[in-house]
Amino acid sequence: MSLMTLKHLEALYWISRLASFTAAAEHLHSTQSAISMRIRDLESALGQELIDRTARSVKLTPKGRELVGYTEQILTLITEIKTRVADPMIVTGELRIGITEYVALTWLPNLVRALNAQFPRVTLELKVDLTVSLLEQLRQGQIDVALLPGPITQSELDNVALGPVEFGWMASPALNVPRTALSPRDLDAWPILSMAKASSIHPTLQRWFENSTAVGRGLNISNSLSVLASWTLAGLGVSYLPVDYCKSDIGAGRLQHLDVTPRLPPIEYYAVFQHQGDQWLAQAVAELAVKVSRFGTPRDETAVNDDLTMTRPGEAAP
Repeated sequence: MSLMTLKHLEALYWISRLASFTAAAEHLHSTQSAISMRIRDLESALGQELIDRTARSVKLTPKGRELVGYTEQILTLITEIKTRVADPMIVTGELRIGITEYVALTWLPNLVRALNAQFPRVTLELKVDLTVSLLEQLRQGQIDVALLPGPITQSELDNVALGPVEFGWMASPALNVPRTALSPRDLDAWPILSMAKASSIHPTLQRWFENSTAVGRGLNISNSLSVLASWTLAGLGVSYLPVDYCKSDIGAGRLQHLDVTPRLPPIEYYAVFQHQGDQWLAQAVAELAVKVSRFGTPRDETAVNDDLTMTRPGEAAP
């Protein structure tokens, strides 16, 4: 009987989760040919076909599905062992973290410092993207954990709360927006600056306008929150931005915080990762993120450390 190892079981598990040899290989930092070889070796070791090769898409046989159930238990136990027993100072590997721009603009440097201190031999790969894209990357195993607005109500994903962010309507004083109570229909008098449709906030604002029979005139879309803030400062329109991020500009008179009702509730941020499998590093990121998450960084503060340099909108990165 051939030797059956954890790598063989992981290959089958991630093929089952991602329904793709290619995606499983990417998640396991391997190649498709290597993953295929592991499956053939595993089938040889057990004397069973685990992949239904007559199916047009990736499909497990009944024995394959049964083995995945056992593998889930094994990976969960390994996660517990690593969490309780392993010395984090000697842990190696790669940790892929997906983040939305607002996290990158506020407390991400603190998280990087904390991770580098706790896991000095783990390589960090950071990906800044919109919420929809990050969730797809998480499902495909292309990232290990995502820090984004939520919660994400999918049974295969765990959510750890990181805190709320209050947003508000902002405008340049140059637009002469009245300093009185406003409604969504009142905002139709100015161009609306919005994040892209793939962001979490865009559909929320779209429903908000529709519920008030407002149009949201001249919708201008950006993929970047910092660019949106710059456009707003330049007087191109009104936008829905994090209040703390804009505090210094409001205090200096560069931005006006509009009194618009009905108000939307704060947006909650979460650390999100796969529920099953060997997810102990993702869980560690979530635990550290809870400790360091601070969303109250004003827009004009520059956060600098040895790992990242965050610049103000419009400035060139060093």
